[in-house]
Amino acid sequence: MKKKRMEEEERRIRKEKRAALRERHRLKLLWEQIDAEVSKSATLDEYNSKMKVYDIRDAAADTDGIIVIGGFIGELIITFNCM
Repeated sequence: MKKKRMEEEERRIRKEKRAALRERHRLKLLWEQIDAEVSKSATLDEYNSKMKVYDIRDAAADTDGIIVIGGFIGELIITFNCM
């Protein structure tokens, strides 16, 4: 009886560990996809004080300034980066 409970407990622990590894892999794939989409269209420019700063959701954003990622999208990127 005790051996059976121990085997069931070990089986449950292995199952949870596999689920955690699968979730980690899914998050890694999602992070790579987000990183590729954001980095693909980004340009590298030297900052000067005359540049305008736009939010990523601003429809009037041109290429004459800096577009920052804030709000929910920024929090997601920071969270995935910390993982």
